[in-house]
Amino acid sequence: MNKLERFEKALQDILSEYDKLGKELEKLRNEGKSKTTKFRELLGKKLVYSMIITIFKRYDLIDDSNNK
Repeated sequence: MNKLERFEKALQDILSEYDKLGKELEKLRNEGKSKTTKFRELLGKKLVYSMIITIFKRYDLIDDSNNK
């Protein structure tokens, strides 16, 4: 696998994990668990992924169809 393929795989993993975290956070919110340690840890992770995605968007490495 070349460097571009590895980058694309990593990017896809980041986008997938970002979506997964959003779903987990929504579930915890619906269960009234938005003040738990687990919720806060997941929210922190989601914010990190959000910052990474923002950087990729700044360099036009993510198109609008992948806009999360």
